[in-house]
Amino acid sequence: MKEKSLPSQLELSKHIGVDYATVKRWLKQYKEEGFDSLIVLKSGGKRRSVINAQLHESLSAKLNDSNNPLLGYWDGVLWVNTHHGIDIKYNTLRTYLIRHFHTKLKSPRKSHYKKDQQAIEAFKKTT
Repeated sequence: MKEKSLPSQLELSKHIGVDYATVKRWLKQYKEEGFDSLIVLKSGGKRRSVINAQLHESLSAKLNDSNNPLLGYWDGVLWVNTHHGIDIKYNTLRTYLIRHFHTKLKSPRKSHYKKDQQAIEAFKKTT
């Protein structure tokens, strides 16, 4: 009389609450690399930022420059590419600027950046 001593992989996956493919992957890893490979937690580490400290300072100065501001996020992508030689994705720059500088897509300015100061003085004198 033959007795089943071990459950099937399908029964085991249902019993421990994981998918059948996960059990197959664990068994394959166990056979190839041994038990120690199953208990080690592998983490990818911290992801490197595309934007370094120098670029951060440069972006901060550019955002605070009222004479020559960034006209939008696409303008920022082009500006970073031409001035720093870094190909940066639109979404990467957009989320970075929002997170670090609290920028918005359109923000009102106190005065127009191309405003002529002499014209203002002449207008004030005539009124």
